[in-house]
Amino acid sequence: MHTFFNTKLSSPKEILIKLGNPPDDYQHHQFLKPLQLNPKSPLHYKLSLLTDKYVQDTKGDRGSKQLEVYRCHWQWVLLGLARSLLSNNWLLVSLDSKAYSSDIWLKRYQLKYASLKAIKDHLEEQGLIEVLRGKRYKDQPSRTRIYPSKALASVLWEYAVATEEAIEGPYLRLNEGDSKWREVLFDLDEDHPDLADMIAINEFLKGHQWAAKGPVSLIYKNSPFEGGRLYTAFQNLSDRRTRVRINTLIDSEPICEVDFSANHLRMNLAINAKLFSGDNPYEDICEIAGVIPRDRVKEFITVAMGANDEKSGFNALRQKGFNDEFSNMIYKATLQRYPKLQFFNGWGTNLQSLEGQILKDVMFQGLQEGIVCLPVHDAIAAQQEHKDWAVETMKHTCTIHLDGCPTRVTVDMP
Repeated sequence: MHTFFNTKLSSPKEILIKLGNPPDDYQHHQFLKPLQLNPKSPLHYKLSLLTDKYVQDTKGDRGSKQLEVYRCHWQWVLLGLARSLLSNNWLLVSLDSKAYSSDIWLKRYQLKYASLKAIKDHLEEQGLIEVLRGKRYKDQPSRTRIYPSKALASVLWEYAVATEEAIEGPYLRLNEGDSKWREVLFDLDEDHPDLADMIAINEFLKGHQWAAKGPVSLIYKNSPFEGGRLYTAFQNLSDRRTRVRINTLIDSEPICEVDFSANHLRMNLAINAKLFSGDNPYEDICEIAGVIPRDRVKEFITVAMGANDEKSGFNALRQKGFNDEFSNMIYKATLQRYPKLQFFNGWGTNLQSLEGQILKDVMFQGLQEGIVCLPVHDAIAAQQEHKDWAVETMKHTCTIHLDGCPTRVTVDMP
């Protein structure tokens, strides 16, 4: 465990178990995929014995070839549940048999309905998982959500940080939009600028170690012409309710996270008005509006920038607990402080894409200098010894993309 966790973090087992069941929302879901233990982990033999036990208990009349496939599925589920514990996310498994002939990722990962159904049923019968029955999400087949019980969590926790995904493509992915673009992304030449950068970044990262290791992907929203945001499993590690992620290690060294401050607001104002938003924009708005929590101001601005129009924006805000009076109070205070800030025109997606391009450029600069950078939403995680480099590179790269407008960053430490 010392390879991945800061030794100053007391009792990782108790911390992870005490997190309890995660909320059932999109931000707390992760899909089942083939996982493995880090090659240097001392837990391989222990995991093999655990997997063999479950296979023997549930093998039924499967033949040798079927058992080989079944055993792989057992390992993927066990390690998937270990990672879901670390990130405090529900693990999504498809119990819709029809999905296995049409879903591109189920087919790509070679997941089998019969194996997963049997594994899920056994774990549920033994009281080893919490289960939320599948329901249909937009553009997704039905998914059932599972999470380890306390009994199973006490067994799986030690595998959590040593679990990794093979670093392999596709490194460019599509979140929504026409399926024809997915086919285009799979067939791109390696000299495509985005793909070439992502291949170089991932090839560099292969030789390094960190918790929840896996590929870094660039995810477009609708088409490859709209830019994309960076994603890797590391950014899903729990860090709000409990400081897990910031207490992990890169190549056995403690990390810091360098975070853009009020980045979407700053980029919006810089791009549309060539203006610098000041040192503490959210606090400025709080002062004008009265005593309002900074996080609520930030949430309002994020939703308002992402909405395509005012009606849909206020509807989204109501779903997040904002009444119209509260929303209008923040709205008026924001426009008083920043009259040229643009809301309710879908800018959020554009800003996410620009943010992704900036972080990709920072990561590419890192690989050229032998420095590991991992994307964390609008931040970069790096070893503490490279903190000053990360701060200056983040600020310099962002300023270039904003045509000279300065930005601000904050540094988070364990």
